[in-house]
Amino acid sequence: MNTPMMRRLFFRSYTFDANSPSVSSTSSNSSSNTPVRPQASTESTQETSSQKQTTRHPAWNRSSSQPAELRNGSFNEISDGNWTFLIDTQPPPAAVKGFGNVPIVSYDVVETMGDRKLKVCAVTWNINEKGAKVLNHLAQKIVDRGEEMESDLVFISLQEIPSTAPTFHEEARRILEPLFSGHRMYLSHRAWSQMVIVFIRHKHIGYAIQPQVSFIASGAMAKPVRTKGAIAICLRLYQRFIVLIGCHLSHATPQLRIQDYAKVVRTLRFPQLAKFHAHANDEIFASDAVIWTGDLNFRVTVENTVDWSKPDKLTDTVFNEVLESEELASHKMKQVAFADFAEPPLRFPPTHKYEPETDSYVPKKIPSFTDRVLFWMRCPEYLEPIKYDCMRGTTPSDHKAVFATFWLKVINKPVPERYRSQKSLENGTSTN
Repeated sequence: MNTPMMRRLFFRSYTFDANSPSVSSTSSNSSSNTPVRPQASTESTQETSSQKQTTRHPAWNRSSSQPAELRNGSFNEISDGNWTFLIDTQPPPAAVKGFGNVPIVSYDVVETMGDRKLKVCAVTWNINEKGAKVLNHLAQKIVDRGEEMESDLVFISLQEIPSTAPTFHEEARRILEPLFSGHRMYLSHRAWSQMVIVFIRHKHIGYAIQPQVSFIASGAMAKPVRTKGAIAICLRLYQRFIVLIGCHLSHATPQLRIQDYAKVVRTLRFPQLAKFHAHANDEIFASDAVIWTGDLNFRVTVENTVDWSKPDKLTDTVFNEVLESEELASHKMKQVAFADFAEPPLRFPPTHKYEPETDSYVPKKIPSFTDRVLFWMRCPEYLEPIKYDCMRGTTPSDHKAVFATFWLKVINKPVPERYRSQKSLENGTSTN
């Protein structure tokens, strides 16, 4: 596909000053920190009748501390191969504003949250260059899981989107949005063959503010096919700053995967984090919690005789023995990659490499746990793993999708007893 878009492989870098939007697309090979404001443009591309018109990213006039105000609610091409979707997330009309114009949640809202927590679900799937229709398979798997995957925030990371699908992100929205009828698609970003999507439940979306998105390519030049690197989203949800990362690390060697991880951690920067912490740090560990998912490509290095098709034989001992020869576990132990991250107990079969449309591994390949969900938190009570599993059964890809659910504590302090007592008096009820 020899088009101008495919020939220009370097990503343009957009950063913004205090009066510019907080959504940014950042290139890993950018060396300038000078703020650049993209100009509003009426430029558009002509597409087939089955495709929507694509417009350039507008210059939004708002403070970086304000909720996003992208009014058209559609994908915008911010640079070649990069599209971003962001909805208007104005806070509730009655919300009190605090420092940085952040909406302060009322006690009434806090009381609707069990233990001041929200449920978060992270999903990752390498779709093996299948078309958008493959997402119907993912949608059905999510439906089949029922309450197990029902969450207040859903983060989906996709890898190996086909380069011949320029409107994949639009089709993905049409397929997945009906699945989350109680949510809105809050933010999505596609960087060539990778894409991330965030859905947030309606009643919480007014408190999801200050979003930023950044793409870091593994190499000096981002490839449009099987793009390696990471897309990261940073947002404030109630009183918690969270970073959500979807990535595709190198398939070549363990050392390259370690280098990819190191570059992402070293390069990712979110300026709004520095504004709310005394240490003035804008790296991902200046947030309150990080959920990192994707096709990490770490492999099991020693052949084993495990029959993964027999769940009753998959004991803790079996998993522990296999993980002794697994790269990620080894790297974490040696503290060369993901040393600061935790992972829920891994108790599902390897998710790669499958014969597509089957539940069988490719012969002469050691099955590996390439698809993972890891997490980091500033305080021990911020994130609590609930469930970690793969989507069982046949898969149209050579990977199976993996998901993890967590409790995320978004409010620091409980509702004061004096407030509850006052409410009880007003309602003519007793607190006992």
